[in-house]
Amino acid sequence: MVDTDHKQLIDSLNQLEDSLRDGAGKENIGKLLDFLNRYTRDHFAREEAHMKKIGCPAYNENCREHTLLISRLDVWLERLQRGTSITLVLEVHREIANWIRGHILKTDCKLRGCRTQ
Repeated sequence: MVDTDHKQLIDSLNQLEDSLRDGAGKENIGKLLDFLNRYTRDHFAREEAHMKKIGCPAYNENCREHTLLISRLDVWLERLQRGTSITLVLEVHREIANWIRGHILKTDCKLRGCRTQ
């Protein structure tokens, strides 16, 4: 479940990167932010519940990182309401790519060592 969700996030980010390369990043940022809005809230809730259920030691760290990304998302959504800019598109792309490397590949991988009780 967690890996499937992560693949959706990576696919969405790759689509934004393709849009940037094709010059359509500004047109597609709303679609990405809409996806991220649903993704962060739904996926994070499922992942946190699972980690808590199995007693994963990375649970608190994971929740803190999720909260930080959600707060960044809220800022991006607010900025999008004021208008789309290439600066916003590039910022979202850069920060989500960094988040994937820092969170999914480090924090979420700690879930591997946990077993269902």
